[in-house]
Amino acid sequence: MGYCERCERECDGLTCPVCGGALLQEVDPEAMPPEEGGWSFSIHHPDEVPWPLGPDGEPEEAVRLSNLADFPSVQTVVQARFQAAGIPVLTRYPEGGGLGKVYLGFSGYGVDLYVPKSRESEARALLLHDE
Repeated sequence: MGYCERCERECDGLTCPVCGGALLQEVDPEAMPPEEGGWSFSIHHPDEVPWPLGPDGEPEEAVRLSNLADFPSVQTVVQARFQAAGIPVLTRYPEGGGLGKVYLGFSGYGVDLYVPKSRESEARALLLHDE
């Protein structure tokens, strides 16, 4: 038995006898082939450097590296430098900065950068190095 979306009625066959439109057929979920891979959702960009794990298998401690002005150009350059060096970086808006980001498009409190503790000195050197 099929369903006609246009006439909103159930009919036998593949086409609606009233309007001639194709009928939607009922699908048995158990008769469907198993999914391959499936869908997943991630908030991480595919090019993002993964956060390192400590010896216990847990994510390594994050340390606050700096507070930058919340301008996209500044963040983009700094994050690109870290990504090129293989250093993962997290950003966080301090105080009520996240709210300012939503309302004004920028945070008056700047943006805090966090890096893994094991890569802190290398990240600090990249941040302070001007070419």
